[in-house]
Amino acid sequence: MHTHGSTSPIQGESGDVGEVSGSPDESMLAAEEATEATESNLNLPVSDDDVTDGSQSGAYTEHVFTDPLGVQSSSDSTQTYNRRESDLYKDGVSALPMEQDLMREEAEKMSSVLPTMWLGAQSGCLYVHSSVAQWKKCLHSIKLKDSILSIVHLKGRVLVALADGTLAIFHRGVDGQWDLTNYHLLDFGRPHHSIRCMTVVHDKVWCGYKNKIYIVQPKAMKIEKSFDAHPRKESQVRQLAWVGDGVWVSIRLDSTLRLYHVHTYQHLQDVDIEPYVSKMLGTGKLGFSFVRITALMVSCNRLWVGTGNGVIISIPLTETNKASGGSGNRPGNVIRVYGDENSDKITPGTFIPYCSMAHAQLCFHGHRDAVKFFVAVPGTPFDAE
Repeated sequence: MHTHGSTSPIQGESGDVGEVSGSPDESMLAAEEATEATESNLNLPVSDDDVTDGSQSGAYTEHVFTDPLGVQSSSDSTQTYNRRESDLYKDGVSALPMEQDLMREEAEKMSSVLPTMWLGAQSGCLYVHSSVAQWKKCLHSIKLKDSILSIVHLKGRVLVALADGTLAIFHRGVDGQWDLTNYHLLDFGRPHHSIRCMTVVHDKVWCGYKNKIYIVQPKAMKIEKSFDAHPRKESQVRQLAWVGDGVWVSIRLDSTLRLYHVHTYQHLQDVDIEPYVSKMLGTGKLGFSFVRITALMVSCNRLWVGTGNGVIISIPLTETNKASGGSGNRPGNVIRVYGDENSDKITPGTFIPYCSMAHAQLCFHGHRDAVKFFVAVPGTPFDAE
């Protein structure tokens, strides 16, 4: 859920990352040890099915249905779906007229028609809880094929990224509740790798897979586009942060951020944070010989970058790239619009979020562990009275 308004970031610290050693190789291994718990599946033994299907290249789609028709076929269930909503809550409930409204209100709170919270586990279990009342009670659950690494929601679709390189797409049933038994499974191709990150970009979802970015259309439940975010095939996209007409991308074991255009997919800017950290803190201080990006978020028109050394960098975003001599939104400037090759939709351009390292700020509290995540917390509205 995205909350708009004035926000302040909160850093998350990992308590299980080893201290940085003198050797860059040892520090890389120690720093990665805690974050690679779900990547052991990358070296899974090849099964007979994988050998048989090894000739398949590219992405393909699999439909997973508990009931082939998408709904239960019994006449009782069909009648249940056609009942009025109030009847759904009165089944099996004998309540006095005075108590009926209270009973119905409590039943409504425990329906996944209302806001929910989704929780994914390393075991592959997916849990759906109410975010309205009785939060401890699980409304729906399902066991998926591999560890769950990321979950995003967009316009009636929930996308769940798995460690085996597949993307599960869930939707609501005919009764308005989330249906975890019938879902769409999108495979990003073989050999399988983890889908490490996802972010919503307009009406699409960008997914980081190996050194590539896949753009998924949740409504059509298909992959629309893919492109290389890094030339090295061994690299892995780790974090994505979207604002305006740009998406900032970080790569595993890399100190360079990359900016891509959300409509043209053009590579717009590179920002290496390692020289900035070394300049501010010194190369020899606290073993800052290796800087890697472990967390990324956009908030308050700034790009917040967390590193494996516990350092946080806040970089202001500007509408123009100073290096290219952009003129900004002056009167008479060109207004850009972008068409979607898969539809007739036209999207007006907003702004490209270039980074201005000249005005960046660094925060260092003496932590040695990696910054694992940021959370934007809304502030209290100012009361003039």
